[in-house]
Amino acid sequence: MSDATTPCPGVATFDYNVWSQRYPALACNVGEDLAESYFDEAGLYLNNTPMSIVRDVRKRAVLLGMLVAHLATLNLPTSQGGLGGAVGRVASASRGSVSISTDLGPQTADAGWFNQTQYGAAFWVATRYLRQMSFVSGRSPRPRIWP
Repeated sequence: MSDATTPCPGVATFDYNVWSQRYPALACNVGEDLAESYFDEAGLYLNNTPMSIVRDVRKRAVLLGMLVAHLATLNLPTSQGGLGGAVGRVASASRGSVSISTDLGPQTADAGWFNQTQYGAAFWVATRYLRQMSFVSGRSPRPRIWP
């Protein structure tokens, strides 16, 4: 994912070997080229430039790796361990004519998308601090009275 000598300062790079060791169950079904394209897609969800809100490139690489695992799981066929459309916890199940219903519980739409997989849920929890309001110290803005 990232090493100390990234080609572009402030940008995490994808290392398939590191990713495949971290997610071996996915790596057996997701080749290097496909994983690399998921990494590029992950950059749509988490800015991977020097202007990213996650300044630590190593931490950003780990988060992007989680997103790669999430995207890979969402796109895997059920025969290879994919979700097959089932998302959330099992709310009820039947046996005759096989039926199952799932429920994500109360959550925001953004959280729902991430919580479809264990990797997305881990990303959502790990980035919670980014979704909280932060205080920026400085002078109060001067009130503007018009006219």
